[in-house]
Amino acid sequence: MSQELPLQLQEKLSRLQQLQQTLESLYIQKEQAKLEARELESALEALSNIDDNTPVYRITGRILVRKNRAELINELNEQMELVKVRISAIERQESKVRERAAELENELKNAFSTGRGVPPA
Repeated sequence: MSQELPLQLQEKLSRLQQLQQTLESLYIQKEQAKLEARELESALEALSNIDDNTPVYRITGRILVRKNRAELINELNEQMELVKVRISAIERQESKVRERAAELENELKNAFSTGRGVPPA
């Protein structure tokens, strides 16, 4: 005879698993954004260490395009701001998902500790 959890607890367990998968996805997105931010910082640092007269290039598709150093710095700074906003948004979303997951974990622990989640033998 198999013991099955009540439908409500099965749904909560399923939802908790979904939230955990969402957290994993958000973690990956945040790490990718952080990597992009580090690359932008590195490029900005490299640009700050060269002379104004040194030619700079940007990859566009499959070609290199000569750019004005100041314009390129502005573009990279704008991209950096967008990445920071994206990281902040991901962190807010991550926080909300963590809170909801913690709530579900507590609900499930309470259900199992009081015996409401375990069917009679």
